Amino acid sequence: MQKVYFISGTMCTVDLWQFVFPKLENIFPIHIDITPANSFEEINTIIANHIEVPATIVGFSLGGFSAMNFAVHHPEKVKKLIIVAANTDGLSDSEIQLRKSTIEFLEKHNYKGISQARIQQFLHPDNHSNSKIVSIIKKMDVDLGKEVLLRQLKATSSRINISQEVLKLNIPILFITAENDALINPKKVKEFAQTTKNGKNITIKNCGHMIPLEKPLELASILNLTIN
Repeated sequence: MQKVYFISGTMCTVDLWQFVFPKLENIFPIHIDITPANSFEEINTIIANHIEVPATIVGFSLGGFSAMNFAVHHPEKVKKLIIVAANTDGLSDSEIQLRKSTIEFLEKHNYKGISQARIQQFLHPDNHSNSKIVSIIKKMDVDLGKEVLLRQLKATSSRINISQEVLKLNIPILFITAENDALINPKKVKEFAQTTKNGKNITIKNCGHMIPLEKPLELASILNLTIN
């Protein structure tokens, strides 16, 4: 059994992986909670405090960016990266502006929870009315709440483009993308993977951004083949 470390995305808990973990073979999954962090520096410290080195790290969305950012700062501590639904790009000006207005709104108003429209942005159209997946996303959002959402938005709004730094890494990186991800462009990630030293890309069909919830069996089988 080898230890593999999993990092979730914005407003996601260990619940994100509930369908993936039971399907892993010869892998002991350890979830690293980055929600207490106020900055990427603090995220790096949390990761460093939880891993045995050199580590295999699986990161989803913000967790994927955080895993790559950690590897850039501590390449000697990472053996392999598996990046799920994430890229090396920083935030666009429009995303930064959206975050600013969201933060301002949240600081003045009650948080009523993630909207149905926002959930649908994360999912393949086939899953828009998948009550099991929708309820998990809502539960994670409720469990973490307004305080964590504000902290994560503030902590990660300084996300800069780390493409050049990631290209210098000399470790295997597998980028797992979804064909119908509305947040992360799978074609751009594939092109980037082809320019890395040891990078590969696998694209999952008929899937939105929430790969661990939408295609857990496919994701688990990819992890089993890649890690073992």
